[in-house]
Amino acid sequence: MRFASATFLSCIALVTSVGCSGAQENPSDPGGNGGSGAMSGGSGAAAGAPTLAGSGGVAGSVDNQPPGNTNVEGLIGFAAADGHGRETTNGAGDGAPVVRVATFVDFAAAVGDATPRIVEITGTITSAGVDMVDVGSNKTIIGVGPSATIDGFGLDINGWTSREIASFGTDVCAPENIDQFPRAENVIVRNLTFVNTPDDSINVQCYSHHIWVDHNTFNVSFDGSVDVKRGSDLVTVSWNHFVNTEKTLLLGHSADNGEQDRGFLRVTYHHNWFDDTATRTPRVRFGYAHVFNNFLSSTDYFLGLGVEANIFAEANYVEKAKTLTQTFTESTGYHLTWADSNRYDVATITRANGMSAVPKDWLDADGVVEAPAYAYSPDTAESVPAAVQSGAGAGKI
Repeated sequence: MRFASATFLSCIALVTSVGCSGAQENPSDPGGNGGSGAMSGGSGAAAGAPTLAGSGGVAGSVDNQPPGNTNVEGLIGFAAADGHGRETTNGAGDGAPVVRVATFVDFAAAVGDATPRIVEITGTITSAGVDMVDVGSNKTIIGVGPSATIDGFGLDINGWTSREIASFGTDVCAPENIDQFPRAENVIVRNLTFVNTPDDSINVQCYSHHIWVDHNTFNVSFDGSVDVKRGSDLVTVSWNHFVNTEKTLLLGHSADNGEQDRGFLRVTYHHNWFDDTATRTPRVRFGYAHVFNNFLSSTDYFLGLGVEANIFAEANYVEKAKTLTQTFTESTGYHLTWADSNRYDVATITRANGMSAVPKDWLDADGVVEAPAYAYSPDTAESVPAAVQSGAGAGKI
């Protein structure tokens, strides 16, 4: 685990995440555990940290704004579903204090606790030596204008902080501790561009739930762009632009983590633009992924069918890919429904054009996964490229 210096921690009450191996995706990779290390940090400001003012501002260096409204128009999918004691995701909620931040220290202080707060980011927030910043519950984190940028660090939506690490003596949460620590919940991340991320751009883990990641732009990170794992649940990832990313979307920590992940990991992925991406769009273990109305141009695979994966894919438009589905040495008990509403040209699927190729070589689907129970209205696959190219990513809300 790579920690910041004690002096720096006393200023902002944060620690960094474990580094990742950076291994490339491989069909024989049994784990694919990028970003799996413990993400840890403080549960609030420590001695010497900026003090959160009563109006919701961070004293001394940011603007204190009047109470604001959280705009959740457009939220659909699992993040809008009832579960774990919440009816839906609304972030900070209407009437929450607004904090506008422009520096790393102010940003870290504004997002690190569980107080409802709308955190507006202006310009570029650059890392001050940490890889991941803790994000507590009840936050709406949103960029102001089209150019708000997170540079050199990622967001760790994870209730297993340095306090839990010290108390339990382990870097990561375990199933037996599920009711013994406060889980991160009810977080919205919108309208941000992520660059130069040394680990995951967004990591959701340790039973975190009701998370909405919407209208962001993700550039290449050292590890994943948006990882959801270790018992997390009820997440929507929508209208994001992934640009040349490698290990883009991981759902499920590892092939031997079923005890923790079974019954959780329900995620909706819709209207995302996978722009010359490689792998994990998404790669699924143990969870249920609803994948619809996405636009994919890939140098590798579309859907990763890991152990006990359940995927319902519909009305996606695949411009090109090496293969539509990829299995791994771990891949047992997986299921995929590939609806007739999906569109692709077999001539653009590399594996489909190999000698003696049969459909299962590039599309391994058994049709047994049922559609989710929530209300939604998918667009036609034919309309998806234009809609997503004009509407996905930061600066488009």
